[in-house]
Amino acid sequence: MALVRVTRTFQVGAAALAAATLVGLAASPASAETDPGRVSGWLSDTTIGAAGAPGRTAALDLSSSGATGPRVVFDLNGLAGVATAAFPDWCVTATAQVTCPMPPTATPDEFGTLNGTVPVVLRAVPGAADGAAGTIGYTVLADGIDGEAQQATVSVHAGPDAVSLVNEYVDDVDTGDTLDMQVALTSAGNVAASGIRLTFRFPVGLEPAAYRNCRYGAGGQLSTIVVCAIPGTFSPGLSYQVPGGFATTVGPAAIGDKRIVQTVEPATTAGPPPAGVVLERRPADRTLRLRQVGAAVDVISAEHQYPSGQYYLRDIPGAFDVVALGAAATGSVGDTVTVRVGFRNDGPGVPDGTISGGDPGQFAFVPPAGTVVANWPTGCSSMGGEDGFEGPVTWYCTKPGGVFAAGETFLVGFDLRIDGPLGAPGEVRIPYSYPRVDDDPTNDSAPVTIS
Repeated sequence: MALVRVTRTFQVGAAALAAATLVGLAASPASAETDPGRVSGWLSDTTIGAAGAPGRTAALDLSSSGATGPRVVFDLNGLAGVATAAFPDWCVTATAQVTCPMPPTATPDEFGTLNGTVPVVLRAVPGAADGAAGTIGYTVLADGIDGEAQQATVSVHAGPDAVSLVNEYVDDVDTGDTLDMQVALTSAGNVAASGIRLTFRFPVGLEPAAYRNCRYGAGGQLSTIVVCAIPGTFSPGLSYQVPGGFATTVGPAAIGDKRIVQTVEPATTAGPPPAGVVLERRPADRTLRLRQVGAAVDVISAEHQYPSGQYYLRDIPGAFDVVALGAAATGSVGDTVTVRVGFRNDGPGVPDGTISGGDPGQFAFVPPAGTVVANWPTGCSSMGGEDGFEGPVTWYCTKPGGVFAAGETFLVGFDLRIDGPLGAPGEVRIPYSYPRVDDDPTNDSAPVTIS
């Protein structure tokens, strides 16, 4: 990689050169007659350690669809006095301006769009203090396409720091399995960390093992929060992992996808524990430890830039049964009656929508013939009838709260006005079960009758 360091005295001249270069890349009248294609790029803000910390890799994602000569032009004037930037050998450096073509490793996606990543290694210059910030400008171009100048902020953090190295996906997991979850980190600051705090969120159905130096508490959506204190000195650039992993059991409540989030922080600068969670120790006969692995790294890769990582379990089959719950009421023409309808989870699996941010279940309600819904509950909406959809009016109701606990019943009330004449009964049905078809589809519908 070629290293570029900008001095403040050069900024004015380089800015003029950059402006002249961009003007020279304007589309000609001839090129405007044809479709030049499309290009796009994005560079995220980056926090780097003060001088002495490992370098950080910022990755610019470059995409091109039908464009000729896609490239990105970086303007480094805004980094003066804050950081240096190093680029791959296939980029061309001209003082404070660096031009990088589409990376040679770029690959097309299923739609034919070419995608590549331009790595930029950033390091704080000596003397850059905690909180110092600069900008790296960039413009994505192609032949016949003038790009719009953008900026990403580069900030300096002095002191201890840590980044997670975990981003693992695990298949072929079932209830009853015990997993050795990877826990790994790199000390990323310019000084050693005195102790590390590990914080985990285990979603419902995943059961963490007990360790002497960890505390446990109940989080939202039936999750378990675990906070572990690891003593020791963790030197800059060195990586550490839990030998043998963190033992985790897949319990009977687990079904579908599960994500364990783990966050690593220097103990001396860690934030407050999760709000509202009461942490307590559990009886344990072992201690969670971190052990150094490998040699010190000089540069932290673009894939490992954050204190939080994930351990993702895919498609746990589990077992569960969701049961539709109908209702019966008595009334005459002109009366308004209330029916409470819904569904129940007989478990043991617990549908969990916290991964996708969706709801853990939904049921549909078709009112009995001869009745009209006069009042309906929050969280329900209708389709059909006068809306132009075929079939009778159907109300769809979602269960809030993220999870559908085993043994939990969810009922809502509908006020039905009896216009008559009464005919076919109504129905509660489960149009689809989340996260898969449940184990007994025969109880996924139930009648609603008015007599």
